[in-house]
Amino acid sequence: MAAQVTDEKSELHVETHGQGSPILLTHGFGATSRMWDEQVEEFTDRRRLILWDLPGHGESPPPAAAASHATLIQDMAAILDRNNAPRAVLGGLGVGGLLSLRFWRAFPHRVRGLILIGTLPGLRGAATREFVNAQVEAQAVALETLGGDALDGGIEADPRMHRDAHALAAAARVLARQSDMGALPFLAEIDVPVLIIAGGDDTPTLSAARFMGRAIPNATVVVVPRANHAANMHKPDAVNTAISEFLPRLPD
Repeated sequence: MAAQVTDEKSELHVETHGQGSPILLTHGFGATSRMWDEQVEEFTDRRRLILWDLPGHGESPPPAAAASHATLIQDMAAILDRNNAPRAVLGGLGVGGLLSLRFWRAFPHRVRGLILIGTLPGLRGAATREFVNAQVEAQAVALETLGGDALDGGIEADPRMHRDAHALAAAARVLARQSDMGALPFLAEIDVPVLIIAGGDDTPTLSAARFMGRAIPNATVVVVPRANHAANMHKPDAVNTAISEFLPRLPD
């Protein structure tokens, strides 16, 4: 069973595939829900996968002027509500992983487990955040002036999948800007099982994966050899195996 719908209130593009216990998957900046196609093929005989396009991406409209990580977490909760999913596994790539971590912080009772792929949990230093924010602004300006070809990313970031480069620029300023330390202050408080996946060639998130593996009490780290940022696309069999081994460990 597959369904593609537009959320009635936010107009966000949402898809559901399969039946069973739900998994909400959130893509990274520059990607779309299509980055999960290999997981849809693998898991929908036994799980219900809920996918969505972040604002400004794919089939979703640009972010609202007041959009923030906090409003996106509310969007995630509304998507689960409209899919009759009081609790779910949350998975994400990149900023999608960080949003999943933030969702646990806001709604811990709604999370059965977390799957984090190529995820940076946050940046501790203000100077580092300012440096990253300058890079984000530079990419946003490039998208506004040069169009989709200025999209900077890996296999998951395909400019042909997006309707409007200006919408992507607006999304970059919401999703990629660093305004606080992210999930760093509460990693040690996470009380659900966490699967952390990193591509062996994705050096920044590989280091972050090992750090989170030490900081989160019930975490498992899987490094996928010869994979980059979107390990689930580069090496889907390895990632699907890791997820298949992880899911039975989750509490009801």
